[in-house]
Amino acid sequence: MISILRNEVERLRPAQDDLAAQVSAFVAAGGKIKVAEPPPPPKPVVYVPQEPPAPKPFVRRKVEVNPLPLDKTDIRSQDRLKLAEQIRQLGVTLTQTEVAAELGVSRRLIYNYAARYDITFKPPTRGGARNLVRKEVDEARDAKYAERIRAFLELGITRRQCCGKLAIGNKAFERIITAHGIDYPKARQGSLSCAA
Repeated sequence: MISILRNEVERLRPAQDDLAAQVSAFVAAGGKIKVAEPPPPPKPVVYVPQEPPAPKPFVRRKVEVNPLPLDKTDIRSQDRLKLAEQIRQLGVTLTQTEVAAELGVSRRLIYNYAARYDITFKPPTRGGARNLVRKEVDEARDAKYAERIRAFLELGITRRQCCGKLAIGNKAFERIITAHGIDYPKARQGSLSCAA
């Protein structure tokens, strides 16, 4: 890189010597060389944000009428009160389920209205809402199940399969084998048949 510049300087040296000779001849002839003032530096650019647009003039709009507050004269409230009165009248002679079937609505709606408006119903004769009747143990049925359980025990069926075939739960199964003195072993771990 330096060699290229040196070569360029050496190449332009005759023009430089010629220019220096001309300047010295000009000065010798009485000429004066004026030194020009450097131009002033440019002014820095200052960002001036635009002013926001002027707000639109206020125009008064038409005054809207406030909706009437909901009260008992409201159509929906009237419908609710009518339905509550119907439920109250039917509840004297019918149960909750029968009132729901009579009016063609869900029991959940009847239950909610009963809680909100303090409505009572005729109590059901066999179980039902808030009058659950506990199922009594049927000894004859349990005796039949005990015979079948003994037969399944001889076949080597597991307790779970036995409950499935009899369509009873594990607690009922435990109650029956305890009441009838059946020794039904539990299945061994990793085995498909009982330990008998």
